[in-house]
Amino acid sequence: MSAQTYWNTIGSKKVFEDPFYLDKLSPFLSQTSQIVEYGCGYGRVLRILKSKGYHHLLGFDFAPNMILRGKKENPDLDLRVLEESEEIPCRDESVDAVVLSTVLCCIVEPKKLMGEVFRVLKKGGVVYIADFLLSEHPRYEEKYAQGMRQFGKLGIYTTHDQLTVRHYAVQEIFDLLREFEIQWFEPFDFKTMNQNPARTFHCIAKKPDLGLVR
Repeated sequence: MSAQTYWNTIGSKKVFEDPFYLDKLSPFLSQTSQIVEYGCGYGRVLRILKSKGYHHLLGFDFAPNMILRGKKENPDLDLRVLEESEEIPCRDESVDAVVLSTVLCCIVEPKKLMGEVFRVLKKGGVVYIADFLLSEHPRYEEKYAQGMRQFGKLGIYTTHDQLTVRHYAVQEIFDLLREFEIQWFEPFDFKTMNQNPARTFHCIAKKPDLGLVR
């Protein structure tokens, strides 16, 4: 099952309670900051941001049913369906912050998306990422082993819902952010929606003020 199909059907009915550490992000923002969430779902994180006084908000998701739900639950948010996966329909250097909350785990090859994040961010802009790390818990041993046999890479596996997901090594995240300046990175123990143990991280990385030669 593709990620788009999953989030348009099974995923669009789920309720998310993942932590969002706005206290870590707010020092990089002003009340006029242009904030984009890629993979916004039904707008839960954007609702948190709006409740704290941020109003220049824009959310994108490739699952139409997620956006439909979001418009019903959060009619005052600007939520839009993506036409092309892993592309952000914003101008170059037009955004102050991008939020990616449990998005990378649904992308097997995330380099294109991170290139898009770099492109749309203003110099000095930041990306906030929350996602899954490789776990040493025994429940993942066979999942990872099956994934290695199927995909040839540690951390990629197919769930019981037939969704292909990816857990990352810390160094893989650092490699994805090599053009950014990491401001904060912290791993956490976490319980999934099904109360399964997992390992996650939250991170803030800044696009250098002077930019980089790509």
